[in-house]
Amino acid sequence: MPSAPRIVTAIFTTAVASLMLVLSATAGAAISKYPPSSAARGFVGSAAGWTSSSSNQGTCLPPVLCASVTNSYEASGGADGGGFIRSSYLGVAGATAVGGATSGTWESPSFDYEGAGGKAADAVSFSLDRRSDVDQLLGLAGNSAEYTVRLLDLSEGGEATTLIAPATLAGANSWISVSRGSIDPRRLTAGHRYRIQVTSTYTTGTAVAASGNADYDNVVLSASSSAGGKAGGGGKANKGNGKGAGGSGALTAERLLELLRQAAPGTAVLGDGGKRLFVRVNCPRKIGHACRTTAQGLLRKHRPATLKQTVRVRRGKSKLVALRVKPAARGKVATRKRLLVRQKVHAGKTVATVYKSRKLVRR
Repeated sequence: MPSAPRIVTAIFTTAVASLMLVLSATAGAAISKYPPSSAARGFVGSAAGWTSSSSNQGTCLPPVLCASVTNSYEASGGADGGGFIRSSYLGVAGATAVGGATSGTWESPSFDYEGAGGKAADAVSFSLDRRSDVDQLLGLAGNSAEYTVRLLDLSEGGEATTLIAPATLAGANSWISVSRGSIDPRRLTAGHRYRIQVTSTYTTGTAVAASGNADYDNVVLSASSSAGGKAGGGGKANKGNGKGAGGSGALTAERLLELLRQAAPGTAVLGDGGKRLFVRVNCPRKIGHACRTTAQGLLRKHRPATLKQTVRVRRGKSKLVALRVKPAARGKVATRKRLLVRQKVHAGKTVATVYKSRKLVRR
């Protein structure tokens, strides 16, 4: 039977070995938070480089004829007692008042993405704290209040990855935490410059003198890695090596569709006396391939307004395509404010079709 000292020694040795295993397993772990400055994530003492803007749907004169949004930094009262950013809504009423959508947008200072501590990230997540006061606005039929968060890749001309899809501002009369922890790390490219964009959109079906606000704090994009090499190691795939859209796997139809939707312009030009429709088609760099794109204008799905045309677009480039409007459709196209445009795109062996309603500009 082993002596007591030997048993103690064995237990100690086992404990040390277990501890060493844990330490070795976690030695390569890393986590990075963006924006890198903690002040820019938690609004400590100031807006810390965040900038803001506001916009109205259509053309009107805010705040006289239509609603307005005022963006501001508030020094206290945040989720942890400190500062936060706010987008406040003020509606208008009267015989000349105009309803519609009004937005307030905040954008973070730009930052270089370096993965997780300089290593390729295994996981990427996003979180923020939010609060809102929109009960008065939503108490009227036809009104809505939503917020959206996107990550803009400035190195790719502002290509956007949605972090939080449009979601209601309701249900947050006091501070609540919102998170998304399932962002594909391959969507981010090491060495690229990014910016986080938070947009609050208030929509009134009728012009009303309602008011409200949306508040945000602790805006954090986190990248973590359990182990591995430099961010640039997987970065060859991230920067596009023909194997996928910003990743090491094959380009999927879903990913291709997402990239095409983000890059599709919002306008088309109707020219030559209404006989030709000019549409711009893009081939985002993150696709990793050149694009063979077939474009066509539609009155609605499965009802063509123009003939088709197929063009080849180099990766990261765009082309202006002239589509001949069918004689039988010219009268209807002439009265439209918007027209549906279909793009069927072949990128390598992957195919996706995107539909987008574009605003018609007449030349």
